[in-house]
Amino acid sequence: MDTIPPDPQESSQDLLRHFIEEISGELQLEPLLTRIVEYACRLIGADDGTIGLYNWHRGVIRTAAVYRMPEGELGAEMGPGVGLAGHVLQTGEPLQARYGDIARITLPELADNQVIGMPIHRKGELTGFFGIGVAPPKQLPEGALQTLELFARHAGIAIENARRYERARRRTARFELVARVAQIINAGSDLKLMLQQTADAIHDVLEFPNVDIPLLDPDDPEVLVVEIRGGGYKQQIQGVDRLPISVGVMGAAIRQRRAQRVDNARVDDRYITPPSTQGSRAELAVPILVAGQAVGVVNVEGEQPYDELDQLTIEIIADHLGIAIQNAGLHEQNREAAVWQERMRLRRELHDSVTQILSSISLLAQALPSAWRSSPEEGERRAQRLAELAQTAFAEMRALLRELQPPNQNSSHISRRSRSFLGLERLRDGGLGAALPRLLEAMIPESLGRRYRFDLYVPQHLPHEEALYRVCQEAVSNVIRHSGAQQVNVEAHVDQTHVWLLVRDDGGGLPADAQGGIGLKSMRERLARLGGDLALRAAQPSGLEVLARLPRRDRRLESP
Repeated sequence: MDTIPPDPQESSQDLLRHFIEEISGELQLEPLLTRIVEYACRLIGADDGTIGLYNWHRGVIRTAAVYRMPEGELGAEMGPGVGLAGHVLQTGEPLQARYGDIARITLPELADNQVIGMPIHRKGELTGFFGIGVAPPKQLPEGALQTLELFARHAGIAIENARRYERARRRTARFELVARVAQIINAGSDLKLMLQQTADAIHDVLEFPNVDIPLLDPDDPEVLVVEIRGGGYKQQIQGVDRLPISVGVMGAAIRQRRAQRVDNARVDDRYITPPSTQGSRAELAVPILVAGQAVGVVNVEGEQPYDELDQLTIEIIADHLGIAIQNAGLHEQNREAAVWQERMRLRRELHDSVTQILSSISLLAQALPSAWRSSPEEGERRAQRLAELAQTAFAEMRALLRELQPPNQNSSHISRRSRSFLGLERLRDGGLGAALPRLLEAMIPESLGRRYRFDLYVPQHLPHEEALYRVCQEAVSNVIRHSGAQQVNVEAHVDQTHVWLLVRDDGGGLPADAQGGIGLKSMRERLARLGGDLALRAAQPSGLEVLARLPRRDRRLESP
């Protein structure tokens, strides 16, 4: 049998010292392991070898690097008593033997090889293992076992240092990821864009090969919609996938509302190979929870198993996304509520201003022919009133249309809501006592008697006067259209704490089965927003009284 001769250029001790120096300076675990197994083979002139790390959680040795070994060995796992690694795991001792003489070998085609299985210990604990071999007719050199045993001691130190560095680097990367995701969320971007940026960040910072962030279909909560992807899957998979939550690892995360970790997808029947890919060996799926309910998943896949630190990190990201999704939902609800409130406000303004004026125009127009027949002068006077009401309605409508335009920096300091009707300037300059009679004279037909009283009234805060102006407009319009009254009285006054507006008619009063419409609701809402209220009561001997009350807030009229 041939024996591999030593390197004539370098003694075995020099080579060992050189290799120890080389691995001592390497802090990246993956290249370190590759170097260790290569140097172990070169140290004694072996043909091939593997190095594995011990997983104490699962009690197996997993091949982490190979040198000239058959394809498929990388990532293989051996338990106690399985092959060379399993023998070392079981006994804790080095072994030099013919490979075929070892129990339960996994590579029978190498049965005639001479092999050495060497445990790697650090501080009395098993860290890993490397196994090397030579094919016949070669033989392992004398003293190979002792040389590799010395090398293994230094390899254990190097592996521990690399793992410390790796743990520190991983912690730093995870802090960086959490900070980046928080920045993405705080930027307030569109939800879909936020999720995509998060998936990209997970891939870029943690270097996880594949990332999915599916959400439940809001119209079918039994289905996950996979649209957001990062890493390899982002490039390999086109389009949107729909996965029922009744299957798959992600489905299990949704159903159970807890993280699912798969170390070996080949033996887990829940694993679903993504379309257009070869799939992955390991998967970690963490549910995104909102108020205790799962709404989506942060899912990562790769070839290396994920550990507790990976799971904790993805759980933190999922918690952040849950809050962001909840806030996005609340924002959308608030936006819809704001739109609805604005629609209701415009509806109220149209009803309280333009509709009431158009009603007066309609009544005046119906009486215009008989007025012309009775007296051309009366007809002309009513036509002028008709034109004035039309101009008022036009001004009201134009003001409301302006409110639908985006605001600009040149807008008046007066609020858009306060600008919304023509009577504002009259209210501001002369108060309610000056503005209301002018409005009512244009609205009330000649056949209806009227009386105004404002001698006990003090001008109030402008929003209060606007509310009273609109309440009076609605109440008088109702008198004109529905009451059959001959007389309407309008008065306003203040006491120590409140301002009062009274509209009284002598018509038929409020029917017993009457239901409040838009107008009555609008009056109540206007007053309630300012801390006031509205009362309807029968007038004596007939008719109806509409009584509005607001807290008193005096103001001085603006100087002309």
